[in-house]
Amino acid sequence: MNKISGSTFYFKKLFPTVWFGFLGFFLIMSLSSGAAESSPIFIVAPLIIMAVFGYFLFKKMVWDLADDVFDKGNELIFRKGGKEQRVSLRDIINIDYAHMSSPERVVVHVRTEGSIGKELAFNLPVRFNPFAKNPLVQELIERVDRAKST
Repeated sequence: MNKISGSTFYFKKLFPTVWFGFLGFFLIMSLSSGAAESSPIFIVAPLIIMAVFGYFLFKKMVWDLADDVFDKGNELIFRKGGKEQRVSLRDIINIDYAHMSSPERVVVHVRTEGSIGKELAFNLPVRFNPFAKNPLVQELIERVDRAKST
């Protein structure tokens, strides 16, 4: 059983904490220094816009990532939070791969909804050449195709 997903600690925990922590720190510092007394809309409005933008960006791109994905030969095991979902390679409809994004996302669409869902997203381990297609994804697509044809 091989782990095929990368670490999600930075993307799911550390980066959002830094993002919202910076916005909160900037808001507190600007309010305490008196900079927002004359025109608070010029301080508060951009912070609110950045907070809303960050929330929706993290929700769409990061917080839906599975914590761990294991390849068990003829099935994939997805773990997210306290839930686990097993997906047979024959039950995979499609595999979407975004290799020029950070993190590199793979979304596996399955036939039946499980405990995590029908669209199971995970990030790949970090590589040194971000411009080349990931061989792990290419091999997974070929294995799914073979599993469907048998």
